[in-house]
Amino acid sequence: MAPDGRLDDLAVVEVDGAPLVVCTGFYKLWSWAPLRDEWLERPLAYAFAEDPLAAQYPDAENDVDSVAVAVSDGRVVLAAGGDEQGAAIWNLDSGELLRGTTYGEPYVSSVATVKGAGPPLFVASSGVHWDGVRLWGPSGEEPPVELDAGPIWGLATASIDGRSLVVGGGEEGVEVWNAANGEQVASFPVDDEQRAYAVALSQLDGRPVVVAGTDSGKVYVFDLSGDEGDDPIHEPSTGHEGGINALDIALAGDRVALVTGGEDGTVRIWDLADGRQIGPPLTGHDGSVEAVVVTTMRDRPVALTAGRDGVVRVWDLTL
Repeated sequence: MAPDGRLDDLAVVEVDGAPLVVCTGFYKLWSWAPLRDEWLERPLAYAFAEDPLAAQYPDAENDVDSVAVAVSDGRVVLAAGGDEQGAAIWNLDSGELLRGTTYGEPYVSSVATVKGAGPPLFVASSGVHWDGVRLWGPSGEEPPVELDAGPIWGLATASIDGRSLVVGGGEEGVEVWNAANGEQVASFPVDDEQRAYAVALSQLDGRPVVVAGTDSGKVYVFDLSGDEGDDPIHEPSTGHEGGINALDIALAGDRVALVTGGEDGTVRIWDLADGRQIGPPLTGHDGSVEAVVVTTMRDRPVALTAGRDGVVRVWDLTL
């Protein structure tokens, strides 16, 4: 059964050589196998079940609107949280709670899977609810690692030059950390009175770069190698009428392409090297686009987008 109502977030993981999409919205969680067009609602154990106060709320449901996934020991592991729920981890197939949360834990604005070798590791931020970023794994025996930061709204990760990097977008700009030791790698400002809701890490002409989309609709690209200092590598890209809620990066032909989704309901593709928009805006969503994830289907790069209309759309990125 496909979801009915808005979608807040998407995550993609490869299972048995095929993409599996996990999406959430309105307290529900679904998976979608796009090559079979199979939708499944995925019930999850209550994230607060281990908290003694849970008995006082027998009818409470999970509030998950940010999700991340990974494969560990042959199972799909899901990390999720929301505006009124701290981050927890489940076995997606069984719905079993692997690491719960408590009523005292900070709420979640964004969660992502840390890219790199080793057991699954997730990172979460909480926007205005608390300052900082947390790294944690499925084991409840290991406390989360705190990364020093202000309010962070959007998160992304990448493995670049052997380092597992985390980028966060916040009230005053963009920050980058090394997940291995928690040290800050770089910090980049955006124009005054702009908040970076959407971020990504990639490489461009052999250089590591940071990408940020703001609530004013601008896209910034920064050189993480430090050659450009704090300045973006080209003028910020503009085109969205309103804020940019989500973005992701793909290799499309011989170009590095950036895909953005905005409050204006459009999806846009940009050449990351020069910041120019590739083709006209992609339309079809009825309402704000809340999630953008790039993946591969049948050896072709595609972008999956979702939002307030509750529809997942697939865009061919072959340029």
